[in-house]
Parts: sequence; C-alpha cells; structure tokens
Amino acid sequence: MRETDRQANLLATYLDSLRSANTIRAYRGDLKGFFGTDTITEGIVQAVSPDDVDEYQKEAGSQNVKASTMQRRLASLRSFFAWLVSMDILESNPVGIDSGLHRHLPRLDPKNTTIASLTRNETEQLLDAVDLSESSGLRDKTLLLVLLHCVLRRSEARAMDFEHLRKVDRYWVLDLPFTKGGTDQYIKVPEHVAEAILAHKKHYAYTSGPVWRSLSRNSYGKRLSTTSIYTIVRKTAERAGITARVGAHTLRHTGCTLAIESGASLQQVQAHARHKNLETTMIYVHQRDKLSDSAADYIDVSSRDLNSSQADE
Repeated sequence: MRETDRQANLLATYLDSLRSANTIRAYRGDLKGFFGTDTITEGIVQAVSPDDVDEYQKEAGSQNVKASTMQRRLASLRSFFAWLVSMDILESNPVGIDSGLHRHLPRLDPKNTTIASLTRNETEQLLDAVDLSESSGLRDKTLLLVLLHCVLRRSEARAMDFEHLRKVDRYWVLDLPFTKGGTDQYIKVPEHVAEAILAHKKHYAYTSGPVWRSLSRNSYGKRLSTTSIYTIVRKTAERAGITARVGAHTLRHTGCTLAIESGASLQQVQAHARHKNLETTMIYVHQRDKLSDSAADYIDVSSRDLNSSQADE
C-alpha cells in the first residue's frame, strides 16, 4: 500500500479489497458508525483501544441493539482491524475473538504494557486549540476538562446528567451510576472543573438531563454518543497539531500519568480512576520509570553529526 493511501482513507482501500456488494455496504455503514466518519486515517485507527470497543458495545447494549446486529458490527470491526494488522499498520487487533458482547483477554503484564498519554505541554496545547468562538467551543472545552481531570471513560462521560454533579460538604463530586467497575460510584471533581460544567449549563440554557448534547442540525439536543465524544477529542488534537495517536481514552491515561508525576500515590490514582486492580495503576509507573531512566541513555558513542553530514552533501 502506498503511504498516501494510508493517510488518505484506509476505509476506501479496505472496502476495495472486498468482493461482495452486500458486505461492502454493510461494513461501510458499521465502520462509519463506529468511527463517526468515513475518512479513516492511520492516526485514527491507531488510537483505538480494547476499552473503546468495550464502550461501543456497552452503548449498543443501552440502546437495546439486537444481538445479531451487534455480532455483525463486531465482525465488521474485527475484519477491518485484522486487515490493518496484515498491512503492518497495527500490531494487534483491539477486537477480541469472542463474537458476543464480552471479550476474554489475557491478563496484562504491567511491566510490558504501553499506554498512550500526552505530556503536560501537549495537554495545554490541546485545551488551547478549542475555538471558543464556535457554537460548540464551550461544550468541547468543558468536555476535555472533565475527561482529563475526572479520568472518565467515554461511556461514563456520555452518561453524565447535571443531576449527577452535587456537593458533599465543601467538595464537588460526580455520581457515576454505571461504570465498568460497578454501580453507585462517585469521584471528586476539582472546583474549577465543576465551575466550568455550571458555566456550560448556563451558556446553553440547560436545566437538567444530559450534560453533553449534540449541537448539529440533525440531532440537536440529543445526548452525544461515545463516537461523537471520540471525534471531538480527535479533531481538537488535529487542530492542536499533535501528531501522536490521540483518542478520548488518551485523556484518561494522561490524567492518571500527570497525577502520578505530580506526586499522587498509587492508591489515590487507583481510587480516582476506579481501577479494580492496583496492577492496572502500576502500568503508569512502570512506563514512566522505563523511559525516564533507560539503559539507552547511558550508551555514549561519538559519531559525526547527521545534520553536519547532510549539510556537507
């Protein structure tokens, strides 16, 4: 595959490899529904994680999607990602082999698991890239703040209602009625993030119900889908000029990483991120330690400077 094809539209190239017109029609609709666009680039697919697939399935379950329909959608995703692996665009398929609504994955080795997160500077770039002059600007900026500081999964962010934000003594908390780890959980919301949510509510004249709503003409006022939340993060990252693979889950990883780097304990991060096992939280520490003090930094071999060499030529 040519590099220009990879960057232009992977979906079109993949569909060209299929023979059945019915399969092409079905897969195009399923993949467009998952990604929220029919222009799928390498950066977009590389940002997808198994957690994103889990959240996609949960959303379908909350919408009472038929099991047969969900199995077809998963088959579409699995086939597309398998093709990406075969083309050396991805190293692994984020869609599990189980065709049902639950996947069985091997236990993660925290010492050898890699997560994608932004640096503090990149995070500031991302937030500053939101155009507040646009009608969706305040919504998008507030959404990014919540994903980052509350380290929410997309499904958790999507389910937010204004009624879930409340005060306990002098602190703001967010109730999470449905999460990956169970029901009836809540997390602390920093004061400035709570104020941003309230300003968002006032700006759009909302009184109750969903916090994140569509502002497009076709679906105005409806609760944003997890795909739409992913798209908002991805497009903002592109506007910020961030070339790393950025999806909504990246902000969850970034929040955990920045908390640890600023001195939060593992137990504090585990509780805030609602990790069932401390091993999951340890991934952030292992990755930081592995990269910050690597043997690679001690290999000192003198060589002619590449830039100087190129200049001589």
